Amino acid sequence: MKSLTLILTFSIIIVFSHAKPIIVTQLQPQMNQSSAFNLTQHQHQINETKLVKICSYVLSIKTSCNSPANSKDTVGILFGDADGNQILMLSGDNPDIYTFDRCKTLDFEVSGDCIGKICKLYVARVGSDGWIPESINAYHPDYPPITFNYNYFIPDDEHRYGFDYCPHQA
Repeated sequence: MKSLTLILTFSIIIVFSHAKPIIVTQLQPQMNQSSAFNLTQHQHQINETKLVKICSYVLSIKTSCNSPANSKDTVGILFGDADGNQILMLSGDNPDIYTFDRCKTLDFEVSGDCIGKICKLYVARVGSDGWIPESINAYHPDYPPITFNYNYFIPDDEHRYGFDYCPHQA
């Protein structure tokens, strides 16, 4: 039921923010760590006349050492640029794959429309474990990575918590 609440909440956010759902895969551990962040851009042809550029991003999520061990909470992350373009990532409902271990980092590859420089990131959580993120690094194929520091409890409610470092016009 709580997973359904999170999905419904982010669905509403998507409708009102024009964020597009994306494909998420968890990166497999690799010997060469630098290759884990080999961000590529792809082009998808639609109707033979319009090209839509698809980009790959990496979200590196570090769980706080103050977090409960082996959290199976469902986590939703919404990130975007100053122009209002946003991408949504859900950790999924498979707790065997998406377990947030205390003091550990999970890397997620996220594919979606190409956006500008990432300057905002919000987190929502559903579950009874009480997962606590320490930080989230967002890697963009065209810009330097940006770190969002949390290290505080994210309540299990219908709100999103995060940061907006985007420049805003007065």
